[in-house]
Amino acid sequence: MNLSKRKVKTFNTVIIGAGAAGLNCAVHLVEEGIPSNEICIITKKLGSGTSFNTGSDKQTYYKLSIIGDQNDSPIKMAEDYYKGGCMHGDIALVEATNSVREFFHLVDLNVPFPQDKFGGYVGYKTDNDPRQRATSIGPYTSQKMGKCLLKEVRKKKISIIDDHFVFKILTHKSEKSSRVLGILAFDKKTLLNNLESENLLNSVKIYRAENVILATGGPAQLYKYSVYPKSQKGSTFLAIEIGCELQNLTESQFGLASQELRWNLSGSYQQVLPRYISIDENNVEHEFLYDYFPDFQTLSKAIFLKGYQWPFNAERIESYGSSLIDLAVYYEMNTLGREVYLDYKKNPKRFSIDKLDDEVHNYLKKSDALRETPVQRLKNLNEDAYILYKKNGIDLAVNYLNIAVCNQHVNGGIVGDIWWETNIKNLFAIGEINGSHGIHRPGGAALNSGQVGGLRAAQKISHKNQPSELEDFKIFKIVLEEELENLKVEINHLMNDSIVKIPLDKHSKELKERMNKFGTIIRPFNGLKIAIEEIETSYINFPKKTSIKSNNEIVNYFQTKGSLLMQLIIFNSFLHYHKRNGRSRGSYLITRHELGTSFSERFLKLPGNLLDFKFITNQNDLSNQILVLKLNVDEFREKESKLIFNVEWQDVREIPQTKSWFETTWKRFKNGSIYE
Repeated sequence: MNLSKRKVKTFNTVIIGAGAAGLNCAVHLVEEGIPSNEICIITKKLGSGTSFNTGSDKQTYYKLSIIGDQNDSPIKMAEDYYKGGCMHGDIALVEATNSVREFFHLVDLNVPFPQDKFGGYVGYKTDNDPRQRATSIGPYTSQKMGKCLLKEVRKKKISIIDDHFVFKILTHKSEKSSRVLGILAFDKKTLLNNLESENLLNSVKIYRAENVILATGGPAQLYKYSVYPKSQKGSTFLAIEIGCELQNLTESQFGLASQELRWNLSGSYQQVLPRYISIDENNVEHEFLYDYFPDFQTLSKAIFLKGYQWPFNAERIESYGSSLIDLAVYYEMNTLGREVYLDYKKNPKRFSIDKLDDEVHNYLKKSDALRETPVQRLKNLNEDAYILYKKNGIDLAVNYLNIAVCNQHVNGGIVGDIWWETNIKNLFAIGEINGSHGIHRPGGAALNSGQVGGLRAAQKISHKNQPSELEDFKIFKIVLEEELENLKVEINHLMNDSIVKIPLDKHSKELKERMNKFGTIIRPFNGLKIAIEEIETSYINFPKKTSIKSNNEIVNYFQTKGSLLMQLIIFNSFLHYHKRNGRSRGSYLITRHELGTSFSERFLKLPGNLLDFKFITNQNDLSNQILVLKLNVDEFREKESKLIFNVEWQDVREIPQTKSWFETTWKRFKNGSIYE
């Protein structure tokens, strides 16, 4: 392919993704001394990602406690992260230590976190939080963060290249390591409404970069029921296909959310005790929670606690825990085939103020919310939570609220070091795409992690000596020619209409159905190997057996193909967890054919028909090990018939002891050796 006429833009750093993490990183790069004209942010659609479109009744930001006489420290916060399981101690310490710096960075950018008259930033307890480290500005914390950061990016005159979809990261492999060279992207504005290979190739834009930062969020396209905005798809495949290591892909976060408006139903939405109903195929209503809870007092406590304990937790199932509600909703929908709703107009059956659990009664009384109906209680407790739905066309005083157990966040992802750099040199992963968190994490920890990751990547980039290898344009040119030729071959397969092909929407539907069966709060072993074989076959044959109707579907084509690869590595993680006799934990319940003979395996004790699931628990605690997978890229390129993943169980690194001597630390800081 003739490259002489192709324009190549060169930057110090290209950031893929324009959410809160990516925008913050761009701001920090300038603050750390990288000229703004050497930075660009590339995004598929500005404002379409998770940061700008999600929230809850009180969306949480997590940081070190910094008010009054609260006994807190970076080590204590890191210990609480670490106790969540499957999180490296050094990463936990970095996120804890830098949480205050990043919090005040947001304050300085006019994110209005509440403070008292003395200037103290108040906090509250959130899930998996032993101290009052959480803060919030209300339902739209991440949205306000995004807006303030975007304003600062524009103020610093950092280039934002909108309507571009990155489909390839360019890398060069030497004897010692692989390093990033740049990226390829489609300019969506130039794609035609008809099929034409020349237009597809001409729509490719070429960017050469010293550093590339992945900030594209979570793999939303995988999930049938999701809190992610519909515009969020995910691009983790960019890292998988070039040999990045990924970790903790078994770990996610699920919870109850509304479907018409994708919104977490945490906090106030549960504390006011709405009525849970399901509607069957004959349009008959069922107040189904009494199939699982023995009396109103027990039920009222579980619903109330669901507000504090919003994420589904396998350890809160037995003894009528709050996550039994999630499991009951799942059963009504996926086993019985019913639609499930919250009703704020009427009280739950057997409701009585006198029969409320003491904790529930005291809370509602102190909040002046002991009112007659759930919607009246909600208006008194948190009127903004009621108004939010009304602004979106749903009046909770009139309408049922359609709900599901939804994926909200993937805790695992790309492996990064303490500077968020991947095993591919000069490639960084920040935000949700970075897999720093493990089994449990405090609410709001993901927002903090995204900000800290952006800071750390910017610091590393600005303080390291760039290798001279990239200065040799010949290497870049050779890699570029090879990848453009590969693209040309793939496009030719797409244009071949001599065989019957599968439309993209069918692939997408199959993705979601498979994930709903194997990858939500229930993780069955039976059938998993067959599913893996199906995904692998579909991925390998995707260019030859997939049809697109027009050039502007090429973005959806690459995202769907990439989601297959992401699903494949996730399902392989599930398989290896089963092979290690992993137990139900965190966000999921394990089912296998039968109980194993080791680790004192038993079935969870559950009420009613849920007992038929035979969920397994045991004494095999794998929380001190992290499952890491990496695609064997060389093997796949040679054979193109089998995807081999290198698999390793790594011991969790402990929290470093940081009793540093000032003079020696000062010296290392001045000479830059802390960045090595």
